[in-house]
Amino acid sequence: MGPRTRFGLAIAFTSIVFTALALAAGAATAGTLRVYEAAAGAGRIRVIVGAVNNALIDIDYAPISAEGGKLYGISEFEIEATGNLVLSPTGFACQAVPCLFSPSPFVTGKRIRVTAGNDLAGSTAATANLLTIGLTGNTGFVVLTRGEYLDGTGPGASVGAVRTPDVTLIVSVPEPGIATALAFGCGLLALATRARASSRSGSAPASRAPRGR
Repeated sequence: MGPRTRFGLAIAFTSIVFTALALAAGAATAGTLRVYEAAAGAGRIRVIVGAVNNALIDIDYAPISAEGGKLYGISEFEIEATGNLVLSPTGFACQAVPCLFSPSPFVTGKRIRVTAGNDLAGSTAATANLLTIGLTGNTGFVVLTRGEYLDGTGPGASVGAVRTPDVTLIVSVPEPGIATALAFGCGLLALATRARASSRSGSAPASRAPRGR
């Protein structure tokens, strides 16, 4: 393992540990909605060792994990690829109903924004499809970086408050030489996320509908 690889390992590992600590501390407005890669499952991170070429990434979410056990819509969830990874239209499908995305049509790039399920029915599903997308590169992460969703904390699990999702590491693509340490860091991140979800409490911000596009 050369000096550059060791330096990259140190940076990646340190970043994950600091992210885990930040999640454990928690922001008051952040919510409990889980977003994850289907092959890994909720609360876990999919790790793909080595280079990928248009690997299919299936991103799901768990409506029942939102506050109040119900989800009324998500707005502008931004999924971003870091390092030298890029998101590609190979196998792309915006699966939520209804579903809006940008850029549209989707082309190879570093990020995509998705707005989905803006209705008054509310969903209590254990799992729901968000999108599938291609992934190409050899080092980096796929991360949910920002967005909003509308929970079910109103009277009788009706429309409640706008929440911001946790910054969530969805997929990791490490080089073979750094996979072990990276997996350990991902474990810390998952533990911090679970600890935060179990301890979070307090009042929600004022209710407002997610932004449409």
